Amino acid sequence: MPATRIKRSASTAATATVSSPFITSAPPKTKKAIVVAAISQASNNDSKPQKIPVAMDEDIVTVHPYPRSAEARAKAVNRHTGRKVTPFQFQVYDLCAQIPKGQISTYKHISDALNSSSRAVGQALKINPYAPLPVPCHRVLDSKLYIGGFMGQWGEGEKIDNKRAKLYHEGVVFDESDHVLKDTRDQVIFNDFKVSKVEV
Repeated sequence: MPATRIKRSASTAATATVSSPFITSAPPKTKKAIVVAAISQASNNDSKPQKIPVAMDEDIVTVHPYPRSAEARAKAVNRHTGRKVTPFQFQVYDLCAQIPKGQISTYKHISDALNSSSRAVGQALKINPYAPLPVPCHRVLDSKLYIGGFMGQWGEGEKIDNKRAKLYHEGVVFDESDHVLKDTRDQVIFNDFKVSKVEV
């Protein structure tokens, strides 16, 4: 079954304080007040303007079919690599899928939940075939809340621009050094993972 696109609602737009080259509708009025205030404060305090992400791919709505049963997972093939998706990769994807829109987590948070390593989690997300949904790997950052890597690229480049734009659309704000804005961190960090006991 091919990936489907769901209608993008106004809630995916960025906050009113920062304009965007790819948002045409009016932003919602229900954004968390602290995020709006933090963006406004950053704009007032910084000599440089707020960084506006420009990307080739800011898609945050395409939904790919995701196997849930053990039988379906045993047959699942990664569309990027042509190889079978491993049980460990599904464990990583299951946790990543729990990160809500407008929030982020880290490679370390996921690896701690799985008693694994950040590097192993990063390798699984690097070839994630279920992005942007239902496995939004763009919502995973490094342990210092730096934007980190995306699809095999780290720090800077077209793929990182795509990641930044996706998060921007979901209301996650970065400072000039590409770390999550300090005043918003308590509201956006997610670490309440539920680890499935299902065998795959």
